[in-house]
Amino acid sequence: MTIKCLNHQKSHKFICHQCNSLMCSKCIIGHIRDHPDHFHQFEHIDDIKHSLSTLKLDDIIDTTTTTNNDFTHNNIKSNHISQINNKLKSLWESLRSSTSRYQALSTTENDIKQHFEQLHQYLIIEEHKLQRDIINDKQTITNQIDNNIMNLKYLLNIIMLFNKLNNKDINNNNEDTSIIPDTTTLYSTTTIMESITTSSSLQSFINHNNQTLFNEHNNNFNIDELLKQHSSDSSSILLDIIHKYNNEFNESTTNTDNNNLRLSSYKLSIKQPDFNQLNSIIEQSIKLDNIESTESINTTTTTTTNNNDNKQSYIFITHQSKGATLINTSNNNSIEELQFDYEFNCTYSSIVSIGEYIYIFGGYTNENKWIKISMKSKSIEHIGDIEGIKGDLDISVCYDGQDHIYLVNGWRIKNRIDRFNIKTMKFESYHQLPVGYDRQITSMIFKGSLYSISFDQNLMFQFDLTNRTITDHQIDIIPYSGCHDNNGNFFILDRKNKRFIKYNVETKQSNNLNAVPLTNAQYPWVMYHRESPTSSYIYSFGKSNDRNFKYSIESNQCEPFLRDIKNINRLRCASTSIQL
Repeated sequence: MTIKCLNHQKSHKFICHQCNSLMCSKCIIGHIRDHPDHFHQFEHIDDIKHSLSTLKLDDIIDTTTTTNNDFTHNNIKSNHISQINNKLKSLWESLRSSTSRYQALSTTENDIKQHFEQLHQYLIIEEHKLQRDIINDKQTITNQIDNNIMNLKYLLNIIMLFNKLNNKDINNNNEDTSIIPDTTTLYSTTTIMESITTSSSLQSFINHNNQTLFNEHNNNFNIDELLKQHSSDSSSILLDIIHKYNNEFNESTTNTDNNNLRLSSYKLSIKQPDFNQLNSIIEQSIKLDNIESTESINTTTTTTTNNNDNKQSYIFITHQSKGATLINTSNNNSIEELQFDYEFNCTYSSIVSIGEYIYIFGGYTNENKWIKISMKSKSIEHIGDIEGIKGDLDISVCYDGQDHIYLVNGWRIKNRIDRFNIKTMKFESYHQLPVGYDRQITSMIFKGSLYSISFDQNLMFQFDLTNRTITDHQIDIIPYSGCHDNNGNFFILDRKNKRFIKYNVETKQSNNLNAVPLTNAQYPWVMYHRESPTSSYIYSFGKSNDRNFKYSIESNQCEPFLRDIKNINRLRCASTSIQL
């Protein structure tokens, strides 16, 4: 760096912080003329020195204070407060702001942690409540075993003493003579129970523990002393030690089989929880929203929004012309027509949406195929063969909220429950149903059970996914088509009797719904759609647009819907609700 200005041979007196240039008193005039926006960005060396000499770091606080002073050097106005001072103040304010934000984030993070710790603690308490009696009974049994082992050892000592008094060989031919290390674990109740379980008889149990529990050197009887006390009368010795045995192991302290009757018996029933409902409860108990920030890091203001606020609700309806209609119910029912090289006839109940993906199984011309559609790309992501189980048309499918989609019956097969793993993309046969069910119009998994409505029969079956038991329930309706809300409610259309009902699987109660236009339509097929937290609907689609109706669950009213969309045959074709 040169000490003097090359153009004017004068010493540098100014610095422009905007372009980081050193200038003399003449250069600065031209620089301001050429760059008027740099006017407040240059400083004279005297001002810098004065500012540094009077600098007090205690005066630099985190509140914004600006003082403008005028000063003149060669008739040029500049900033009196040094840029170094401003930079120090800016850095300190940034450090204070960042620290404050970090501490606020840490507080929020800790609040989230404490919330879930409370949930976790609740589960631990419930776990311990259920385990408490079992743990107590296990301890009682452990005490019984320890006492009975002492009892057994005493009796074996009596037998050994008797054999010695009568000069009998007390060694058993099957006795294990191998030497084993004598460790504490060999005397533990757990080890003793393992030995009891693996021993076929009392003798084999004794032989197995002859070097530890029943070591002959652990005999408590001093035979020489006993002979001396009883004048070598073996009968007197035997009676005496039996008498002592009875005193030590009397009836009140001996645990026999009768004592075991005092222990409780338990029958454990486990039902798989409804994870969709559980997730909903947890999500409602705590919420973290991103809000617009007025502060920023690195002097850049950023705005973040809640991703959930950006989600749109859609209805996806396939038709018999190798395509689908996508209706955005969050945007004035705007419509987009999609084309897929796949036939959707007879897939009405064979569809399920999971996240951004839609899965459809079988169909009239695709009995042995399944398809996965991405709604983000609006394209087919995968078409696969149904392998490991039999394909079909009119399969009823439902999702367990975790890894599996369950497939129930079909047009041809009416006695099966199979399932498909969405991670491995493998099918497996899961359960064979008894004879008597038809194809199913709709199926739902709720609180650990699979519920399914049979076509044209006043019958619903409940399949417990844990113990695989089936319970039949009679319903007062002849189902033609139906759907559900994944929360225990079926919505079922009876075309013969022109009824549309809501049926709850927990209360077993049915309610007639005010949907006369829908029940009067010919061959209607219904689907459930939750448009918002406060509005949900049943939509119907059929052979033509005059079958399109919209029923409001909240208002219990039905009205025509989307009569002006492309008139395409949607009879028995898959439709589903999806959020993106």
